[in-house]
Amino acid sequence: MALTKDGISPRSRLIAGMAKVLEQRALSELYADDVVREAGVSKRTFYQHFPNKEACFLALYRENSARVLGVLKEASGAVGLSALERIQLGSQAYLSFMQGQSALMKRLYIDILYLGTEGMKAKREVLQQFADVLLAAYDAERAQMPALPPLDPELVLATVAGINELILFKIEDGQADRLRDLEGVSQKLLLGQLLLSQSSQG
Repeated sequence: MALTKDGISPRSRLIAGMAKVLEQRALSELYADDVVREAGVSKRTFYQHFPNKEACFLALYRENSARVLGVLKEASGAVGLSALERIQLGSQAYLSFMQGQSALMKRLYIDILYLGTEGMKAKREVLQQFADVLLAAYDAERAQMPALPPLDPELVLATVAGINELILFKIEDGQADRLRDLEGVSQKLLLGQLLLSQSSQG
């Protein structure tokens, strides 16, 4: 893949350009030309990588979600942590990272809802990936403490989806810069999932 003079691929420049434009306006209000201008590439280059602005948005959505996921993995995956510590550190890091890019997160969370089937597919993929990270972190602890009961994957997914909706409510209320306010309730939801699993095994 050809790189631009700064060593960044045109596709990466376009995704970064989409992110910058989205900080200022909604997906419905922007054009491919806006992204091209911000990215510093030609319109022809845009259409070599994406059929339309929606496809570029989805690429950004998945890429940014992967970065958030990496933050969650790093915070909750350290060796020797208890389940409670993983929940606390993971939720803090996760919400802090998103709050740090609140303008972009607002657009990603809201605009994905208007992309129909493709948007819902991308959202489901991301929610499942986050649930898988939480399950993997818990299973790492179970490997050291076999007496711990397993978690129900569907309940974990439901919990992640619930937290996602709380974040969306916060963003829709104009409080994208206050996502860390949700740390307490997020931790309680995840901890409740652990306690529910333990009581069902009792």
